[in-house]
Amino acid sequence: MPRKQFSPFLISHLCIYYALMSAFYNSAIGVVSKVLSAEMSSFEIVFFRNLIGLFIVLWVLAKTRDCNFFGGGHLGLLLFRGFIGICGVSAFFYNIAHTDLGTAFALYKTAPIFTALAAAYFFGEKLSPLAWFAIILGFLGFAMIVQPSLGIKPTDIVGIVGGLCSGLALTSVRELRKYYSANTIVLSYMISGTVLMALVIGAGELGAYDLHFVVPSAKAWLYIALVAVGGYYFQLYLTKSYAATRKAGIPAAISYSEILFSMAMGFAVGDVLPNALALAGIAVIIVSGLLIAKEK
Repeated sequence: MPRKQFSPFLISHLCIYYALMSAFYNSAIGVVSKVLSAEMSSFEIVFFRNLIGLFIVLWVLAKTRDCNFFGGGHLGLLLFRGFIGICGVSAFFYNIAHTDLGTAFALYKTAPIFTALAAAYFFGEKLSPLAWFAIILGFLGFAMIVQPSLGIKPTDIVGIVGGLCSGLALTSVRELRKYYSANTIVLSYMISGTVLMALVIGAGELGAYDLHFVVPSAKAWLYIALVAVGGYYFQLYLTKSYAATRKAGIPAAISYSEILFSMAMGFAVGDVLPNALALAGIAVIIVSGLLIAKEK
């Protein structure tokens, strides 16, 4: 059989291609999840997303045998990536359900700020004056979105926690990719998400707080399937984008297209755009992220 030919342009720009694909899938997931949140809690959405995604990645691993879960030598870090990653995503999905998509994605995209700080603290990476300026700029953008004078909302706090958790997760992926395959890293994330969200929902059913399991309707199952499949491909393309380049700043910079994708998709389904100051804050966060990416 003739060997499949790939475009030289695509091969030389695989990182950009993977990063754009991950951004598109994550934005599409956001839109579907927002529609789905009218029927069930964000925690249940994350549970089903990861449960179905777990079966998908297990099916892929059964075919490719591309798994070294216990052979990479850094199981603790792998489990930490799964735990902290699902905490970040849970915060992100909560905000998707309770605020406009542009704001939810912008707050989530403060992650590179925390990635830079975590890399400096844990791996000794030096931050240049430009990087410190970008970090300060990012927090300024966050303040412009939150607008403390109008009162701190729960989504503001959840947003910054989500960004912190996501930043730590991305920092761990950069280290884990030296020892584990992309599908192994995704597997740890899917397992963590399934188990943790099952515990959260179970505690709600036992009366620990006001959260109850909702049996999905037929239409909701379709949305759940779309979220799950999209979640798998988002994680896979995200991991591949970092693996396809030695410059972590490239996929980090391209990932900011998620904000633009999500605002466009959200507006198309009737989302309300943020006010002028918040939009300016979103722009400041994008600039901050691009400056941080440039330093990587």
